[in-house]
Amino acid sequence: MTQALQSIVDLIGTSRDFLVTSHIDPDGDAVGCQLAMYSVLKRLGKSVKAVSEDGVPPTYRFLDKADEVLTSPVDAVEVAIVVDSGDLERTGWVADVVKRSKTIVNIDHHRSNTLFGHLNLVEKEVGACGEIIYRLLTKLGVPFERSEAEALYVAIMSDTGCFRFPTTTAETLSIGAHLISLGVRPYHVASEIYWKKPLGSLKILGSALSSIEVTSDGKVATMDVTRHMYRETGATNMDTEGFANYPRSIEGVAVGVLLRETEEGHFRVSLRAAEGYDVDVVARHFGGGGHTAAAGCRIDGGLETVKARVREAIVAHLGNRNDPSGH
Repeated sequence: MTQALQSIVDLIGTSRDFLVTSHIDPDGDAVGCQLAMYSVLKRLGKSVKAVSEDGVPPTYRFLDKADEVLTSPVDAVEVAIVVDSGDLERTGWVADVVKRSKTIVNIDHHRSNTLFGHLNLVEKEVGACGEIIYRLLTKLGVPFERSEAEALYVAIMSDTGCFRFPTTTAETLSIGAHLISLGVRPYHVASEIYWKKPLGSLKILGSALSSIEVTSDGKVATMDVTRHMYRETGATNMDTEGFANYPRSIEGVAVGVLLRETEEGHFRVSLRAAEGYDVDVVARHFGGGGHTAAAGCRIDGGLETVKARVREAIVAHLGNRNDPSGH
């Protein structure tokens, strides 16, 4: 990783024209990494565009430069930097722009990463891509501005579950402490992300919670978000971020599943696991991927059919073993 990191630092030093992007349906890690990288490159005097198929979700629009992220096609560039995306195709239509660029830089932490870049800085055991971006930007030798520290704090905090997931290490906390010393206000960040929900988000959460089903052995719980729920509540797909944690939070449940209907017969499936279970293998069975404790995929079919297929895959890949926490 040291060699890849140095190669990217050297490339940034000798290149002029950049694009920074991440995956569709971006989470806090994706947004924070993208904005921090974009901001630092701008301060280095580079020509740089931040591009995203879905733009920045409302939850993260309090971050500096969030309104500068483009959602319309742009020209190919000298260097395209893709952050927090295990597969280039997960960037949506932006993948076409990236493919036409001279050099592709892939910075990520997903176990399922396909190493699609000309330069790949992929650390699969790191809890958040924000930790990797932090080390890269530190290596550039440019002191962080407060807004950049805040973006990185959001990235790391969100993908480590507020520093509580098993991937949280002493180094993770050390980085967080440094970012706070640069002016990040944890209470302010938490308030913006967790305590400013649109009314539609709470309404659709109520509908989704009422759909929860638990298997007879109590180990797998599913929760649905259908197009009907979106229409009924006026919520959007971005209003359902974090919903996958609810079925997993049920006592005794080892694997929680969220099924979100994006179009008729098309579902985005999010998987969350207790310690000792690996849902990445389940997601990869359906062409997706992610991490041991959190992964996702897309599956086509009717709701009940998709739900049954996911349950079958969980049983087939994870069996009935007990996890260390006693579930």
